[in-house]
Amino acid sequence: MKKLKWILFIAVLAIIVSCSDDTPEEPDVPVVVPAQRTIIAYMDGNQVGNSLPQFLNLDIKEMAKGSDKLPADVNLVVFANIRGEKPYIAELAGGESTKVREWESNFLATNPDSMLSVMQWIIDKYPAYEYATIFGGHGTGSLVYTDTVATNLRRAYAYGWDYDNGKAIWMNSQTLGTVMSHLPHMKFVFFDCCLMQDIEVANNIQRYTDYIIAPVCETPITGAPYENIVPLLSTSDIETLCTDVINAYTEANGICISALRTSGITNLFNVTREAIKEIMPVINNNATVLYRNCIYYYRRNKISDPVLYELQDILYEQNQGHILSDATYQRFLDAISQCVFYKHFVTWWVSDPSVGINFNDFTVTDENFGGLSISRETIDDIIK
Repeated sequence: MKKLKWILFIAVLAIIVSCSDDTPEEPDVPVVVPAQRTIIAYMDGNQVGNSLPQFLNLDIKEMAKGSDKLPADVNLVVFANIRGEKPYIAELAGGESTKVREWESNFLATNPDSMLSVMQWIIDKYPAYEYATIFGGHGTGSLVYTDTVATNLRRAYAYGWDYDNGKAIWMNSQTLGTVMSHLPHMKFVFFDCCLMQDIEVANNIQRYTDYIIAPVCETPITGAPYENIVPLLSTSDIETLCTDVINAYTEANGICISALRTSGITNLFNVTREAIKEIMPVINNNATVLYRNCIYYYRRNKISDPVLYELQDILYEQNQGHILSDATYQRFLDAISQCVFYKHFVTWWVSDPSVGINFNDFTVTDENFGGLSISRETIDDIIK
């Protein structure tokens, strides 16, 4: 009897062992290794009545060529919303552009929900330890334009524009900041758009990026020389990267452009407010005195009515006229030097090549060029 029990025990044990041998092994779960850096190029060219869409296509081709010199641990991914084409996302690597997503019809790329959705999709598909963004398209700094996306109608309609039912749809910089607040922190933002190095734009996105590279004046429609710039975007030291990008840009285009640290923007805004409030009683609260002989970057009506000025030149002129004290002006210089760490200027620039409008009725020097603009509306708010 005992012998039978042992035989049965051994048989059952054999069955158990054979069953365990038949159990399939758990499949290996692929480990996603984040890249060192993912750079998102958000290119909005859904406009009517100008040639920007075709030049953005050329910019993307230049980016693809430049990607051949990027290391394998840096992703460059472009979103393109070009008039007459289906919006798409493409990975740029090894000198080639490979579409990874395409939409059937155009949508408003300046709509905050659309922008957030696109950028989050790229971030999910291309995880990295660091992120950065290039914005390509039109820009207006902190000037007022009709914006059916934003709820206010005052100013800072900074980026765009998109085109819908005969209307230009811009995204203001407050809304851009809201979009960025839902995304990973950016190491840098590079605006390849007109007029975007503006103190109010910087103030609205300062919490979401460490650095901003942007033109202070209007830019040529050809945009940045991306074949030369893209290889620079893997540089680990961001201040070196910003400096090299500006040097490459200005070798190809004569523009006013700068790079700034966002960490000092709040202090700069406060010091600027102090200075303007010191000036106003001395000039009998006549704000037009602030702008006399100053560098300006944009005229509302092209041929008249300047509305966007060089911040440093406003205070420089008032200090030279003994209206702003040396002590306050020095505090301003200290504050702006903590923000703007690299800048390049030219002495005049073209606003509208089609009609030959040049901005040259002022003097630009190292002393009065700070590389950051301020709008008349922003100053009006400070004065109130």
